[in-house]
Amino acid sequence: MCDGARLKFDAAVSLGPYRSELGRAVLRMKRAAGDTLAAAMGRLLYLRRGGDVAALRPDLVAPVPMFWTRRLVRGTNSAEILAEVLADQLHVPLARGMIVRCRNTLPQARLKPRERFANVRGAFRVRAGYAWDGLRVVLVDDILTTGATASEVAGVLKRAGVSRVAAVVLARGTGDGPA
Repeated sequence: MCDGARLKFDAAVSLGPYRSELGRAVLRMKRAAGDTLAAAMGRLLYLRRGGDVAALRPDLVAPVPMFWTRRLVRGTNSAEILAEVLADQLHVPLARGMIVRCRNTLPQARLKPRERFANVRGAFRVRAGYAWDGLRVVLVDDILTTGATASEVAGVLKRAGVSRVAAVVLARGTGDGPA
């Protein structure tokens, strides 16, 4: 990971490395026809790493949100599907829509590691009207490379009162180049 001193999440759990068959599955999940695969990968993530995630004692499971125009073009948000499966399996509420991506950002995969932190800075907010104080949140995404996105969302959550944020992802990149 890049710039570890700036990471704001407390733990990370992944199914495996991005540079494997897992990475190819993540790319297929990002297409509109990938919803079934995303759900299956969410179940696999729970089967293999569910004990580690449950040990974090989450109060909520939240997907990393996608900007509405990207969601419209892509037709799906694999992080949301993964989060739905994990929330269901863990018997924990799903925080759908409680975190908002308030501006469109460049795709992280196109950026150098240090550029990724600047790209997502200020891109997220929490919706008003929710009580976050003291909660432990599992933040779900498909891939963690530099940790920039998860760190930015974790910082927003912690400013809202969340006590702990764990990033849970399918694949983990190395952070030293494109995922």
